[in-house]
Amino acid sequence: MIDDIVGGAAVDRGQSIAIPSREPVTSLFAGPVDAFLLAAEWSFRQVYWRSSRLRGWIKRAKSKKTPVAQAVDKQALTDHLQSIGVTTGSLVMAHTSVSGLSLTEGDSVTGKPANSMQVAQDLVSLLTAMVGETGTLVMPTHPVYLPRSASAGATDHSAVPVFNPLSTPCGVGLANELFWRKKGTLRSLFPHNTLAARGPLAVELLHDNLNESKPLAHGVHSGYYRFCCRNGLLISVGVPLASCFTLVHAAEESRDQQWSVKDFFEERDYTVRHQGVDQTVTIRKTRTEFMMFSLCIRKLRRDLVRAGILHEGRVGTVRVDWARSGEIYQFISQRNRTSTYPYFGTSLVPRKELSRGSSSH
Repeated sequence: MIDDIVGGAAVDRGQSIAIPSREPVTSLFAGPVDAFLLAAEWSFRQVYWRSSRLRGWIKRAKSKKTPVAQAVDKQALTDHLQSIGVTTGSLVMAHTSVSGLSLTEGDSVTGKPANSMQVAQDLVSLLTAMVGETGTLVMPTHPVYLPRSASAGATDHSAVPVFNPLSTPCGVGLANELFWRKKGTLRSLFPHNTLAARGPLAVELLHDNLNESKPLAHGVHSGYYRFCCRNGLLISVGVPLASCFTLVHAAEESRDQQWSVKDFFEERDYTVRHQGVDQTVTIRKTRTEFMMFSLCIRKLRRDLVRAGILHEGRVGTVRVDWARSGEIYQFISQRNRTSTYPYFGTSLVPRKELSRGSSSH
């Protein structure tokens, strides 16, 4: 069995935080408007993923957009983050974007474009300092895989992707990239939707993510699930939290074989390079088709905001959202006991057989 933490150590499981129970679920819809908005979102997904022309047009339109300038006084941001629970000894998972972001000191707004590298470094330093040595900071570091043939000179584009936790870059933000490369940060060996963490709970979260049981990316062996069990604080800075809701998948994946949708998960092979040794491992993940055609994230966002779980706002002009992970997990779990929430129309999803390792990762 592969040891799944770079710099692994003994595991201290600690105590999980009790999550307050909520009222039983009586309906998945808040009313006719909510049902209409869901129908519109679901219908758009069917058109969007079936039309390469539409996807291309939207992609080109987005590429022409100039990043919206976001600026905030560093002390004001610190004060706000403290007020929502980013304090010494806390457990925090941060999603970030420094595109167009400026961290200012008092009235020192120069009007000049901010240096993204410096902003990313400052943001990582700020969050690390706020949780302190007794706290644990977690960030997603989803790997970016280049075609193996591009570097190896081969022609087999279906080759098993290679993940090296010490060198494979992440594709979820500059601050996240700097964070996992920071001395003292641990990065899981799980090769899909990989987490990195630093602090007393880092080993607990990342230990045994990857094992011989063909684990799911967000299942009971994952750092995401363990983070939810501790009701860790989920925040986003510079980006809407609803646009980077990776953690929500813990609710269905922790059910694993009890999940009601047939063929919902698929196996994928990866080569994990650890301590100079390559090992082929098999994991499981949600089939891409279900993510494309049936996951209605806007519906989920509305429901979480309505329930008072997802808090959205701004500090200065910078987007800062937050939620308690355990509350998200419980909210979704209560609804998917008798449904496939937040996936809708799963029986209508095209069942295209995908060969292992053939689609994007």
